[in-house]
Amino acid sequence: MRIEANDRRRYVSLRTFIRDSHWNDKARRVRKSHPQCNEINNLISQRIAEAESEIVKLHTEREAVTTEVLKEVLTPEPLKDDTDFFVFADSIVDDLERRGKLYTHKRYKSICKKFKDFCGPTLPFEEITPKLLRDYETHLINKFNNKPSTVASNFIAIRAILYRAIKEGKFQQGINPFFQFKISRGKTKRDKLNLSELQAIEALRLVEGSLIWHVRNYFLFSFYCAGIRFGDVAKLKHSNIVRDGDIMRLSYEMSKTGATKTIKLLDQATAILAEYVIEEAGSNDSYLFPILQRYDTSTPKKLLNAISAQNTLVNKYLKKIAQQAGIPCKLSFHVSRHSFADIARQKGWGVYLISKALGHSSIKVTESYLKGFDTGALDEQMDQLFG
Repeated sequence: MRIEANDRRRYVSLRTFIRDSHWNDKARRVRKSHPQCNEINNLISQRIAEAESEIVKLHTEREAVTTEVLKEVLTPEPLKDDTDFFVFADSIVDDLERRGKLYTHKRYKSICKKFKDFCGPTLPFEEITPKLLRDYETHLINKFNNKPSTVASNFIAIRAILYRAIKEGKFQQGINPFFQFKISRGKTKRDKLNLSELQAIEALRLVEGSLIWHVRNYFLFSFYCAGIRFGDVAKLKHSNIVRDGDIMRLSYEMSKTGATKTIKLLDQATAILAEYVIEEAGSNDSYLFPILQRYDTSTPKKLLNAISAQNTLVNKYLKKIAQQAGIPCKLSFHVSRHSFADIARQKGWGVYLISKALGHSSIKVTESYLKGFDTGALDEQMDQLFG
């Protein structure tokens, strides 16, 4: 049942399941083809009568009619922990934190909170229907103005939790709403810079030692080291610089995948490092860049919070850098990663090499990543073919 009051919407499950073919959507009743059509239709009528009776009672007592009150009346029995999506989701989120998956923990926690704000404090598994998901998709687009990629990210997390519940026998695979509700990622536009724009950033006259000067260094260092993510740049230490004969390499563990990435330091990268106090390669555990030096990073959670705060600040200054360099791109730290991937593609690198440089878990991830650059690549090929 859908309950609407004061622009709020809630759902209450009747705890009864039928096939779509047995439902008359126009009449809002079960078709006669179902062997228990009378019993189920009586149940529907009874629940509607209970709701209407409660509305009359509230009006009589001059009380506000809210979706929360009506849902409570129609769901008299408290839900068991193993039947509520949000209770189960909380256990998954807590487990992620215990296992040190703090990035995923933070993302899932935020997504579940937003979903709970829409659905209400409780959500029985069987109430997660294709209709509910479609309504929530509209809600994300209209209220939060979320882009297709952000909407997709929300549903991917919800689906992952639901699939975990199916594996643990808390939800029936036969009524899985994601069989009918397809996650649409839309056409993702990945902002990127070309070589001339990168050179414009390098050529900016910035006050040495200023915050904006440091931010430019971090961004360019990331680009020249195959697009290191901001969190990994922030955590780099002197011990991550290793000597391999006459070659200096950067070797670090990627936070997102846990895999170790080793890459040769180009002259451009070593020139940036020379601006900082660099000790003997691999000599100690102090931070390479002064990104986290004023923060307490004694616990994984404090470290994550510090990185998040600095990432926001760095992105703010990158927008100022873009403005000064006359770059129309919406510049953020992750654009260094996009730019490296696109320029490597333009220089003739194959998908395998790009995947290895970016540290992706599979070629498929890289192929999906490069899709955002397909239009430009096709333009170039057309020019070569007919130009």
